Amino acid sequence: MDRVAVYIIHDRAIDEEVNDVLKESGLVHYTKWTDVVGCGTHDPHLGDHVWPGLNNVTMTIINSDKKDELIDNIKELQKTFPSVSLRALVTPVIDMI
Repeated sequence: MDRVAVYIIHDRAIDEEVNDVLKESGLVHYTKWTDVVGCGTHDPHLGDHVWPGLNNVTMTIINSDKKDELIDNIKELQKTFPSVSLRALVTPVIDMI
């Protein structure tokens, strides 16, 4: 079965909600990077005194047939928090050892 990697880049303020989305989607395996800095379409998150916010990145490798459910759940979370940084990036997994 084909697998995809889903990278969820999100304001750390909604980290618990992102974890809930994973659980609701039946996903329990993930890797998380915390205190990630960046500048996207919302305010910069640079972790300094001018732009104190920070992001987390949660990555999960899933069977491609679970992707749509997860993305739909992330879109619902975006509707709940429209002004908070939340994006998802989906890439194919060519190989995993």
